Amino acid sequence: MIEETTKQELLKKQKVFARLNHQEIEILATLFREQDIKSGTTIVTEGEHVDSVYLILEGKADVRHVTLKDGQLNIQSLTTVGQGGSIGLSETGFYSLTGLRTATVVALTDMVVLRLSIAAFNGFALAYPHVKEMVSQKQT
Repeated sequence: MIEETTKQELLKKQKVFARLNHQEIEILATLFREQDIKSGTTIVTEGEHVDSVYLILEGKADVRHVTLKDGQLNIQSLTTVGQGGSIGLSETGFYSLTGLRTATVVALTDMVVLRLSIAAFNGFALAYPHVKEMVSQKQT
């Protein structure tokens, strides 16, 4: 079981949450749930609705763009993310402005992640309206 202080430290390292004060970080950290993911597991699939974001505590994942052309499956590795990284977050907000996943992410190793459901985040944002504005800004 991950300690709340560890969650808080990881949140503080995410640029998207940099403007949150200490109390807001503490509250947001309580909304994240620890999850173990086995190597080879598809964590998110391109085109699906964004229902959560993830912060990586341990392990490594491959971010992929998958296409089907002329009956051929084409998998292009875009990048890898590891400890301290995130899935579904950019520096300025949620990665997908459409509400759909923009890539498929597959665990390359066994992983431990912190998962935040969008429903839980929206509840948090209702209590702290400036948060919703903060994470919905377009990247420049």
